Amino acid sequence: MNGTPQRGTRAKPLSIGALSRATGIPAETLRTWERRYGNPKPLRKPSGHRLYPATSVEQLRRVARLLAQGHRPAEILSLTAAQLDALLSLSDPRAGRSEPMAEHSSGTAGSERVVDALTQAAMRFDRESMMRHLRAAWGRLGPLRFLDEVSGPFMVRIGTEWEEGRLEIRHEHFASGCLSDFLREVREPFDEEAKGPRVAAALLPGDEHEGGLLMACTLLAVRGYQVIYLGANTPTEQIAAMAATGGAEVVVVSVSAGVPRARAERELSQLRQALPHPVPLWVGGAGAPLTVPSADRFGSLLAFSTRLER
Repeated sequence: MNGTPQRGTRAKPLSIGALSRATGIPAETLRTWERRYGNPKPLRKPSGHRLYPATSVEQLRRVARLLAQGHRPAEILSLTAAQLDALLSLSDPRAGRSEPMAEHSSGTAGSERVVDALTQAAMRFDRESMMRHLRAAWGRLGPLRFLDEVSGPFMVRIGTEWEEGRLEIRHEHFASGCLSDFLREVREPFDEEAKGPRVAAALLPGDEHEGGLLMACTLLAVRGYQVIYLGANTPTEQIAAMAATGGAEVVVVSVSAGVPRARAERELSQLRQALPHPVPLWVGGAGAPLTVPSADRFGSLLAFSTRLER
């Protein structure tokens, strides 16, 4: 049998020392994770000693691989095995391709090279190359850094290239469509497991630029929130109705740079007045007013991520 447990038998639980040896993670680190994040979660013997299910070994090995790729413990320790596998599946780009993978560079310069590669792929309408670079960057950087260093700057670059005449509207639509498809793809396994508060996510009436909202929704899903995606061009009364009758516990609105500031202020004020008083309104995006009465404004994804971790 080569030491394989017979069918119907259960592997014995492990001490913290045995779990540390099996995973390569120091025992003190395991204790810190338990204290801060509630994972790994031990059983306690009457003596107070920790015992861990044998299934913790493979789970923590996945965690260790993702940590080595730059993910943060706070991002991944609460994830299920399926979610960890989803992250890992995107972090191992297939070998044997003709073009170099810019994602292997480290730091901000590496992320800039990824944005360069994505822009070149958009100019060629090369969806395969674009999706490959996106998947590799997601796996290498983790959700927050990917959104902050690759996804957001890529959207800005495409807009700048279009405004300055180096790209045309067909390129902008193609690039936006590929990025949107990718963000929906990586969000799906997190949506399936989400158990947190229900969040209604929308753009204001007349706003068709979904990129910023999709980025916010990706971060929400990774943090365990249940996203109710209302999307582009949503009447404010419909957003309010979602909160009043659809069970939304938070409303998130992204405002793109193309929305006139005065109109954004007016419509957000109307929305805040129409929302049930206990429901928070979170606002962000390049076109968000500097202040929104009785709402929380987030000027960056990092600030938004910090709020979600409270």
